[in-house]
Amino acid sequence: MAGLSAPGTRVLLIGTGSHNPASSLPPVPAVMGNLADLGQALVERCGLAEENLRVIRDPANPMELGIAIAQEAERAKGVLWIYYVGHGLVSPAGELYLATVATDSRPGRVAYTALAYAAVRGSLLQTAARSIIVVLDCCFSGRAVDVLGDVEEQEVDLARVHGGYVLAAAARDERALATPGAPHTAFTGELIRLLSEGDPEGTQQLTLRQANRYLDRILPARGFPRPRHRASEWIEDLVLCPNPAYRPLPLSPVLPAPARVDAMPQSCPYPGLAAFGLSQAQWFFGREQLITELAGRLAGSMDLSDPLVLMGPSGTGKSSLLGAGLLSALGKGAMPVPGSRTWPHLLITPTEHPLAELATRLERLAGVPGASLRKEIESDPLRLVAVIREMLKARAGQTAITGSRLVLVVDQFEEVFTQCADVRERQMFISALCAAASGDGGEPPALVVLGLRSDFHDHCTAYPALQPALRKAPLFVGPMTTDELRDAITRPAEISGLELQPGLVDILLRDFGADGTVRSVAPEALPLLSHALRATWKHREGCTLTVAGYAATGYIGNSVDNTAEAIYGQFNSTEQQTCRSFLLHLVHIGEGTQDARRRVNRIRLLHDSPRPDTAAEVLETLAGAQLVTVEAETVEITHEVLLHAWPRLRQWIDDDRSGLRIHQQLARDAEVWERNGRNPTQLYRGSRLGLAREWVNSSTRSSHPTPLQRKFVDTSVQAVQRRKRVMGLPAVALCSALLVMAGWLGASGGSEGGVESGVEYEKWKVSHPSLRIGVMADRPGLSAYDEKKNKLTGYEIDMAQEIAMEMGYDTDEIEFRPVMGENRSNALHSGKIDLVIASYGITEDRKRASPDGSSIVFAGPYYQANGAFLVRKDSGKREINESSDLKNQNLAVCTGLGSTYEGILAEKGFTVMRSQPSTPQDCLEYLLNKNSNVYAMASDDVILAGYANKYPEVRMLEPFGVAGRYGVAMRSGAPSLKSEVCSALLKILKGNAWNEMYKANLSDLLGGKPPPAKPDMVECKDR
Repeated sequence: MAGLSAPGTRVLLIGTGSHNPASSLPPVPAVMGNLADLGQALVERCGLAEENLRVIRDPANPMELGIAIAQEAERAKGVLWIYYVGHGLVSPAGELYLATVATDSRPGRVAYTALAYAAVRGSLLQTAARSIIVVLDCCFSGRAVDVLGDVEEQEVDLARVHGGYVLAAAARDERALATPGAPHTAFTGELIRLLSEGDPEGTQQLTLRQANRYLDRILPARGFPRPRHRASEWIEDLVLCPNPAYRPLPLSPVLPAPARVDAMPQSCPYPGLAAFGLSQAQWFFGREQLITELAGRLAGSMDLSDPLVLMGPSGTGKSSLLGAGLLSALGKGAMPVPGSRTWPHLLITPTEHPLAELATRLERLAGVPGASLRKEIESDPLRLVAVIREMLKARAGQTAITGSRLVLVVDQFEEVFTQCADVRERQMFISALCAAASGDGGEPPALVVLGLRSDFHDHCTAYPALQPALRKAPLFVGPMTTDELRDAITRPAEISGLELQPGLVDILLRDFGADGTVRSVAPEALPLLSHALRATWKHREGCTLTVAGYAATGYIGNSVDNTAEAIYGQFNSTEQQTCRSFLLHLVHIGEGTQDARRRVNRIRLLHDSPRPDTAAEVLETLAGAQLVTVEAETVEITHEVLLHAWPRLRQWIDDDRSGLRIHQQLARDAEVWERNGRNPTQLYRGSRLGLAREWVNSSTRSSHPTPLQRKFVDTSVQAVQRRKRVMGLPAVALCSALLVMAGWLGASGGSEGGVESGVEYEKWKVSHPSLRIGVMADRPGLSAYDEKKNKLTGYEIDMAQEIAMEMGYDTDEIEFRPVMGENRSNALHSGKIDLVIASYGITEDRKRASPDGSSIVFAGPYYQANGAFLVRKDSGKREINESSDLKNQNLAVCTGLGSTYEGILAEKGFTVMRSQPSTPQDCLEYLLNKNSNVYAMASDDVILAGYANKYPEVRMLEPFGVAGRYGVAMRSGAPSLKSEVCSALLKILKGNAWNEMYKANLSDLLGGKPPPAKPDMVECKDR
């Protein structure tokens, strides 16, 4: 049965390790390590896509936990896996509850402060997922083993799914255990160990059935509770990952060999051009000596202060050595340092934005949002030291443990030169890594390993922070010996149940250039060997790899060429042109180094293609042949050996090397220009502009410019033409023009007061290098978090970005911070944010001074909304067709704390909830709950339209005419700031940007209505 790598899979890991001070529940320090390491194992070992994994640490209350489970149940289409670790509690009625931070263990309060397992069951049975897995590592979890409900209900509830599965760490009246000081709880720790190290007594594939058998055998033997489980249908056959410890049993010399089944093991043990990953560690052989040496060097680096550099030519297997070799070995205790087996690890490649990648990957381990981590490290690279130390301390139950480390491995370190165009970001990334390795004066929190292509050694020497590591004899990865090669060929086949036809291994070694007395030839032959073995596997006869099958591949020297030519020959002429342009976009032309592959954004690459649909089909075909590798957001050539082993691609590169180099530089410069707000000082001129313009207009170029690159060149041309026109004016005309400009400056604020305001704003901006803007994250159309895009989107987000850029801030200098309705003013007064752009209605009450004398001022308004009601489509016995029905039936209306509608509705005779929740989103949750006594919520029509569009259970009543004017809020006392914001808003409203933002974000929500009249900027008339 397909595993966790299948499309439509969703995994939610939940852990509650801490509680409110008033709670009597003890903390569970191991929760942090459980979530981080189990999540890592699911991604690295089980093939779960990172975007399909969600981790909830310390849910604040039952509602937050329940909503998270319901959301994942809605998203899942294939496998839905809910994993909870923390305290389990039993109510007086004998029901199981899952603890949150707010949980009060007193019997009468459990039901209100913890989440009932019955509620979890209700959410899961609404899912469209075909398979449901629930794993509970908590006390009394055995009460949940009736899969997802009572036995008599089970057949009805699960009739539409392929299977339901519940695994509990303890019996119904038994406590789950965690060893004090251990990084994991007993149950989850053994599951992590199984996924990472495997079960020598298990089958070739680790399934749910095998996992339960392992835990049932190991845990009681170590004095821990025996797990309980229940399963329906064939879900127990769901494959988690290959068994790293599997070894086939040797055949008895007495008994005849069993008849071979004419079928092939499901997985090929040879990865082809791709590197071995952690999930393929059981097939990685031949580098045992080098792994031992590398682990020993790391152990000897405990008190050193520099990264360890692993260096070798392209194709020597550095990526496989680090991923499938080193990290797998460390997890098995290969490093002779106490506790090192359970140390966390992180394996990254720098990518185009190495700081962002480091922060994103650290997020799962540290439990801190990646965007916040990136900001911290950008402000000071030394902050990485503190972040790692805090993470290690949290894993140890808030106790600093001497000698604990994060193993931070940066593979393909050369990407900081070939991928990262931002020199400043490159410098900060290198500084952060070196700081983590040195400890900044204290004990180093990390062991940092850099995998580097040897021809980039000189690039590294240009950075003083790396020079000490380069002087300390980097560990060199050389060719494999004949014996190592033999192991790399034969041992994966043995443990996979494959046979190699007699003579095949000798032929492979001969073609590789190894005859038993000399070492291997060209290092890049290793990926060629792996590709040939994979291609031979595809030509197998039953379970046997044959000499004939190997010959059909074209042998080691030609197997890649044969594969690539076969694929290229399938394309028509249009597809072949697309293939050529496509692959050349994935090549980095070397500058003093060999050419290299280049990782690019997949969506951008397809979007910028002249034929996106054709490009998508070509990409799918190339990926299927393993010539390119496609991740969730990126695509790259699978291995650089393709650049040399496929003559056609090599010829394409050589035929247009100069043009490709021009395009490569243009791509970098256009991106920097865009990132810096299209700064005119970064435009081309002179010979560089001439070369770029000639290349863009050439009909023979082999790659194509993107729309941004064309815009960059066109803008550069226009700038040059403007300069020529100005410089060509006669002296009198030039003086007149200058006088006119001076007069314009005076008329438009260039007076003494205007100059003073500008000076004051410049001072303010110097003290505020980033603009901190408070926004909402739960208002569709206006401002909402898009999980697919991993960013905030909406009308107010676009407005905030436009305002910030008009104020002189680059896009990477804008910092969005979440605010709620009741804390917008507090956030401003505290100084944590500079502006609020969050549907903040302008009222006289909000502009009045607070007790400390400070007040809020507004710029704007930038939008004017009408008041409206949102009601359930099915209100039971209540008939609600218009707003008067709410008043006549005295039905409670929810507005959210701090809303202007609280007073407005009360004055109009409506019944308003006495205790308002924090946000309109909370009101919506009440409204969606048919058991609540909330039948309507009131807010602005643009906010409610977003909810009505998202949730089919609700509908809007006609607006009732109360206007809400949204303004940009800020603290008083900085008139120059308000002046700048007003200037920005006036420019936005005067141009077409306001209409475009409305059309892009709000028009569809409001039924396709045309843009309303632009608001009168009354708050800016006194500036």
